[in-house]
Amino acid sequence: MAGHHLVMLRRHRGAGARYARAGARPVTITIGDGTGPEVSGDFAGLSFERGPLNPGNAGVPGYLFSQGNQSLVTLFRNLGLRNLRIGGGSVENMIPAGTGRDGLAGIDNLFAFADAADLKIIYSLRILSPRDGPIDDLASVNARAAGYIWRRYAEHVASFAVGNEPDWHAFHSYQGHPLDPAIYEEIPGVPGSAYPSYLAGWRSFADSVAGAAPGAPLSGPDTGAYSTHTYTPAPDTGVSWTERFAGDERDLGRISQVTQHYYVGGDPGRTTARQAISNMLSPDWVHGTEPGSQPRRTTYAPYPWLYRSNIAAVAAAGLGYRLTESNDYLTGVPGASDAFAAALWALDYLHWWAAHGAAGVNFHNKQWLFTDTIVPAPGGPGAGYAITPKGYGIKAFTLIPPGRVRQVTIGNEDRLSLTAYCIGGAGGDYVTIINKTHGPSAADAAVTISPPSAGPPDAQVMTLAGREPGDATGQLATLGGEAITSDGPWQGNWDRLPADPAAGVSLTVRAATAAVVRIRRD
Repeated sequence: MAGHHLVMLRRHRGAGARYARAGARPVTITIGDGTGPEVSGDFAGLSFERGPLNPGNAGVPGYLFSQGNQSLVTLFRNLGLRNLRIGGGSVENMIPAGTGRDGLAGIDNLFAFADAADLKIIYSLRILSPRDGPIDDLASVNARAAGYIWRRYAEHVASFAVGNEPDWHAFHSYQGHPLDPAIYEEIPGVPGSAYPSYLAGWRSFADSVAGAAPGAPLSGPDTGAYSTHTYTPAPDTGVSWTERFAGDERDLGRISQVTQHYYVGGDPGRTTARQAISNMLSPDWVHGTEPGSQPRRTTYAPYPWLYRSNIAAVAAAGLGYRLTESNDYLTGVPGASDAFAAALWALDYLHWWAAHGAAGVNFHNKQWLFTDTIVPAPGGPGAGYAITPKGYGIKAFTLIPPGRVRQVTIGNEDRLSLTAYCIGGAGGDYVTIINKTHGPSAADAAVTISPPSAGPPDAQVMTLAGREPGDATGQLATLGGEAITSDGPWQGNWDRLPADPAAGVSLTVRAATAAVVRIRRD
């Protein structure tokens, strides 16, 4: 498979550019002296449903997560993934792990996988107990599972989460829909009015987990809605469920991270691949301050708006936060979510949230959707696993060692759709430039980077490239000139860049490509 990937890429390189481009447009990047939020080694992660803890889930022979699944272990390691969240809606509609015929085998295999892949696990526990088919003593069931995990695998536990997307109307008991009598809407049709009963239930479950796993970190509330009116019904008032939960739990010392879900493009409806790519690579998602309209009557929620309305108060309170389930679109758009555009989008998305103090992002990998990062390799069962272009964007981010965000100032007179970020640490400064121009508007960028201090810089670059410059539609990608496969270590290359002590570091970032520049100084 790897060989086929590279042959196809070379063929396209030799075919000539499909898009006419004007001369490279000048862009300047100045690295500031100050530092910002810390970026940890487990920032980038994936999220999977509860189902893979069952044998044979989604047509997978045996257990998807097991020490013996070397193809998957290799991909996680090659991508630099260090965090895996087990959650999703299936947590609330499948029996808890440990209560089925296979006992705790799924949990044991999951943590053996975590050991082999060097992962931290966010493990979600069920809170929902419907009136029709309740689970007897669910709090004790969860406590037994948490205690078992904590006693044996504490070094691989990031946190225990309780529940999944409790803020949606469909989660609650209300008139004509008695789902869970313990979590109910005091005002029918107002999802936020279920918050008090939810909080009481969550705290009861959290107490049970804490008793069985003393000192174990908890996370929550894993909210799925973005409205600022989910708590109080009065018009133009109220706060998000996420903010309310953070305020109520802030001083109790058991929450390690506040967690939120986020699908930027929402439900794509019948959005075409061309429209979706245009949205994913537009400045609107990155800079918009209010939800906006997309084609075919769909909407998007731009990053700054979600941060301001749902997250900023959490960060201001000194609590860490993580986007534990996220992606470009809900279920995805074929030809966009699985195309090279997704690599550029994912790289930009990770950096934006790192710059805004997030503890990490987990891209949801529900089997098997167009938004997935890891998918079954062609050839059927036994052929192993492969990555979509999105994985290349994630890897371009995890190239950068833990450090701190540094401020950058971008000079971009031609207003290219281009973003740039910097993370600095003991190994130097890593500057990421993402040129999102594509198609008929494709334009190369002639970039000059001004490092923050004097002295001769030693600069190298690694390029994230698709089928050809300017084309964000293909499903082929390379990083550092190489493919990322599951059959051996990735061997991407850093290329040396010319650097002038006075003028800085210069390079051309082609249309619809990205570059990670490593700048070291003596």
